[in-house]
Amino acid sequence: MKSKVIIRCFLSLLLVGAAVGCIKNDIPYPRLLGRITAFEVAGQKGEAVIDSVARTVTVDMEDTAVLSRLRLLRFELSDNTTVQPELDSLIDLSVPKKFSLTTWPDQSYEWTVSATQTVERYIRVQNQVGDAVFNADEHYAVFYVTYEQPLDSVTITDMKLGPSNSEIEPEPSSVHDFTSVQRFTVRYRDVEELWTVAAYQKEAVLETGDADAWATVAYLYGTVPAGDGNVGFRFRTEGSDQWQDVSSSDVVLDGTSASALVTGLTPGTGYEYMIYSESGEGPVAAFSTEEAIQMPNMGFDAWNTTDGVVYPNADQGDNAWWDSGNTGARLGGKTPTSQETSFLATSGTGNTSAARLETVNAIIAMAGGNVFSGYFGSVQGLGAEVFFGRPFETRPLRLTGYYSYDPVAIDNVRPPQGVELPFDSNTIGGRMDRCHIFVYVTAWDGPYRVNTTEHRYLDVNDPDVIGYGELIDSTGTDGQYRQFSIDIKYRDHRKPTYCAVVAVASQYADFFTGGIGSLMYVDEFAFGYDGTPVWEEDAQE
Repeated sequence: MKSKVIIRCFLSLLLVGAAVGCIKNDIPYPRLLGRITAFEVAGQKGEAVIDSVARTVTVDMEDTAVLSRLRLLRFELSDNTTVQPELDSLIDLSVPKKFSLTTWPDQSYEWTVSATQTVERYIRVQNQVGDAVFNADEHYAVFYVTYEQPLDSVTITDMKLGPSNSEIEPEPSSVHDFTSVQRFTVRYRDVEELWTVAAYQKEAVLETGDADAWATVAYLYGTVPAGDGNVGFRFRTEGSDQWQDVSSSDVVLDGTSASALVTGLTPGTGYEYMIYSESGEGPVAAFSTEEAIQMPNMGFDAWNTTDGVVYPNADQGDNAWWDSGNTGARLGGKTPTSQETSFLATSGTGNTSAARLETVNAIIAMAGGNVFSGYFGSVQGLGAEVFFGRPFETRPLRLTGYYSYDPVAIDNVRPPQGVELPFDSNTIGGRMDRCHIFVYVTAWDGPYRVNTTEHRYLDVNDPDVIGYGELIDSTGTDGQYRQFSIDIKYRDHRKPTYCAVVAVASQYADFFTGGIGSLMYVDEFAFGYDGTPVWEEDAQE
């Protein structure tokens, strides 16, 4: 009888919503946390950093992005959560933006979304002393020249005050008189800034700079007094008392700035160096070379099958480094990327298998056999979400390995609508398919998210791709393996954070274009570190 009374009382509470009744309800409402689970805007670099404890979202933006009007691509919330203010297609992140997330029953959580943006700025002039100094908030810059350089006849060799591809007026090379400040207008899209630039004379002293050390090479820098001769560098292994002079032919002197490239260094080793001139010796500075690291399983010898999907890794735990499109193609009953144990590039010890990549018709859509450093995200409609790159903080000079390729004519041309294509969809049908091997060395903040449904693809012109190289082949290798060596062409001296290596049997598989049956094998990939870096600007000349 007692239980019936309790039940009747509970039902009456539900009906009238009263706080009085036969029994006091001390059970609290369940606490449903309101969270932002995904966030992305156009021009974003890497993945958003979401901190559910601090309730913050932080995105790092390309320097070309206008923070006051960013196109919103993704804003996902936890289940049963609403947000205020309501979202629009554009969002202003020039200052941190606050959102109120509400869950049942009326539990509110305040989140802050903010953006960071780094704009590289520089002023380079003849007879310069040190680097220019910038005040981005006040739009003010100062550079220094030697006392021997008259301020009324300064020669500007390069200047960047705003985002990439911004325009400067007047043309910096036409401005020479800095006896008083000069003003430059910087324009990007419809944003306009007025910059004030001043010049001062300063004594150049003998100073050893910071080295840029790679695995087997190092760029050495320093300054010397104006007019000094006999400028050079010497270096030694840390702990040694034997100095080695850099060849004078490898030393470049530009006004008071000196530099040199040292080769043949040992990876993962500490060194000391100094600049010298007829004035004496500069202070000793230290640097350490990068490790000559290889990615795990670059020979494609380790494979596993997890939940029916074939992966080019020893397991899908700590050893998960590589992935393919097999997860998506499985919906069509296909496995475009598989282990090959009989057709190998070499018979060397330890080479037990290769990767077999075939372009197949997976019913839902064409799938190009591929292997890449990164991981498959999910199927998105007829496309997929894929994350390219793995953490990698050293700079290889080349990617080497073996490949075999047997292309067929392109018979599947189904590019998505509304996207700019890297080919003419009206004429590509019937042409021979092309395989593609490429490597990106990057300064990404995280894996690079590609979503073919959203028409978001890898972009070699991404400003955070600091080095790249590729191989494209449409003729094939006559059923044999061919050894390759791809130089990685670098664009700047930044330290890398991620590296993506990709091989695909159909170059335009992302656009559902290729030849069904194109077959590629890859084996024994490796990074090379000996030699000297190749620079993009030099390779294009």
